[in-house]
Amino acid sequence: MLGEAVGALRGAVKHLTAEQQQVLALRFERTLSSRDVARVLGKNEGAIRALQFRALGRLRKILRDQV
Repeated sequence: MLGEAVGALRGAVKHLTAEQQQVLALRFERTLSSRDVARVLGKNEGAIRALQFRALGRLRKILRDQV
């Protein structure tokens, strides 16, 4: 069951933009703060939060549509 969920999540992430994927990887895999992600990507913190918000919303929709 958990393996299926992880597989579905990995598949859904592929539908995000490269920039959204990068933000989520830095935030959740590398556990960087929004401020640190902004520094790494050369963007302001608000832009990073917006990218993360849109990415998570898109993931939610993709995963909901799979059920």
